[in-house]
Amino acid sequence: MNIHEYRHLLSERGALDRLIAGISSDKVISRMSLQRRKNKVEAELAAYAGRLPRLIDACLTFQGSPVAGNRGIHADFVADALKAFASTVNAVGASQHSTLGSRGVVPQSDNYRLLITDTVRGSFGFRIEDASQQHALPMEPSPVERALERVKAILEASIRTDDDLSEAITESDQRALSAMRNFLKTVADQNAVCAMEFRGNVFRFSDSAQVRHSEQRLSVDNIRENQVVIDGRFEGFLPNSRRAEFLVDQTDAEFLGDEIGKIITCQVAPFDSENDINKILGMTVKIHAHARRVGLGRPRYLITSCEHLG
Repeated sequence: MNIHEYRHLLSERGALDRLIAGISSDKVISRMSLQRRKNKVEAELAAYAGRLPRLIDACLTFQGSPVAGNRGIHADFVADALKAFASTVNAVGASQHSTLGSRGVVPQSDNYRLLITDTVRGSFGFRIEDASQQHALPMEPSPVERALERVKAILEASIRTDDDLSEAITESDQRALSAMRNFLKTVADQNAVCAMEFRGNVFRFSDSAQVRHSEQRLSVDNIRENQVVIDGRFEGFLPNSRRAEFLVDQTDAEFLGDEIGKIITCQVAPFDSENDINKILGMTVKIHAHARRVGLGRPRYLITSCEHLG
């Protein structure tokens, strides 16, 4: 059972209660039929007693030129902004699992669909829920939740240091970053600002100039990327977070010269040997990694493959 099925059952139970309460006493067969259905609904809900669904608490709000106080928002702006935001969630989420092509359909797009369920006043915005149907009870986070968490982390890091931004975008490829830039450009071009609330915490840009600055920091001119080959040894690996410590012996990358003889921290992309890394700790291996540097920050590494050298 997913969240939407759970909510449907709750709604159906309420409707059945109202029908049963309103049926006349002489309609015995109708009452029995409705009661049988209610009993079935109650049994399905009881199967999940104590395991309430994990609901997304996310809001996207806007202020600035396109917003008329708490009365409304320009339709052309909000259509473009919501489309760009949905594309960002889609691409950022999918890029955590696979490398995206520069064009074409994003793989597993149905896992990252968003549902607008309400408007939010004060500024003007929208409450967001998971429309993917992928969230099964009990408490595992859905793909949409993980994607929203990553999007918020990138937005927050975009106004912090180069190292913070490097860390936040380690697992997001160029198509995901392009989608994020497009969203920020859509907002900044209309002299607007946005805020994102997720799990009770709010990130908010201070003004449209800050939105524009974040867009520029995510540009291809500010983010340098290299594919590197490094020989060395794994010193530690945490499977849940997919973080590894790697001692560098030698490398083909000149900018890594200062790292020889030192331990670097890396993310590990999902690949076949991932689960075996703890079995080869201390052994000499060759890794292929994607290195990314933001501005003047230190490189961040995403290991894409590993070869045991014996």
